[in-house]
Amino acid sequence: TSKNYREYYHDALEHKDELVTLFNLGYIDLEDRAKGEVLFWQILERVEHFARQSKAFREESEELQKLLAAKYLCNFSVFRAVPDAWALDHLFPIMPIHKLNEPPTEAATLVDLTCDSDGIIDKFVDVKDVKEVLEVHPFTHEPYYLAILLVGAYQEAMGNFHNLLGTLNEAHILIDEDGGFHVQKIIPGQRLDEVLALARYDRAFLQEGFRRNLVHALKRGQVADQEEAELQERYRAYAQKYTYLE
Repeated sequence: TSKNYREYYHDALEHKDELVTLFNLGYIDLEDRAKGEVLFWQILERVEHFARQSKAFREESEELQKLLAAKYLCNFSVFRAVPDAWALDHLFPIMPIHKLNEPPTEAATLVDLTCDSDGIIDKFVDVKDVKEVLEVHPFTHEPYYLAILLVGAYQEAMGNFHNLLGTLNEAHILIDEDGGFHVQKIIPGQRLDEVLALARYDRAFLQEGFRRNLVHALKRGQVADQEEAELQERYRAYAQKYTYLE
């Protein structure tokens, strides 16, 4: 209720720690832990509902917002695009670049495509300090675009090929005298075969190995003639694709 939500919030945090301890010691199984965590998040959602109506919950409210923040999976690599965000905790201005006539009502952190738990941005520029969530719009299964600003050529030079994610598509945009703009040049990002070559994988060797495996599968009756040809063509086509989701 509006009178006891604060007490329940701190109790929930304490019981969550106890739940993890009991699981680590083998006193409860994975199913019990999962049920406990579902209950924990349900309590926090109720607490947030009451906290929004209270002015005396500011410090805990910020912590609560961080706990409930969504994770927005972004089509990029932190290590390739903004390595200093990972290595030095450097802050880059980040904001949505569309839906600007709609208020962002969700709080989120940003995670990238890599398999690395460090591939995350969870510190953002604030008016006076650093905030741990970014205000974003609700996800609606439609393309949603964020801009990481003031990156510059230095980040591009420092970026690495973690998870074999290559350079990004690049557009050179010039401002006209009348205040308009035009795209001077577009430079495509690296293809899969280009990035594999940097890791010393020969495209022809890989393609030949794939072809031999298909021939063996064809002889064993695991694929049909038409499937074998289609798979070879699909393999060649994928080698020419962008290293990020398209």
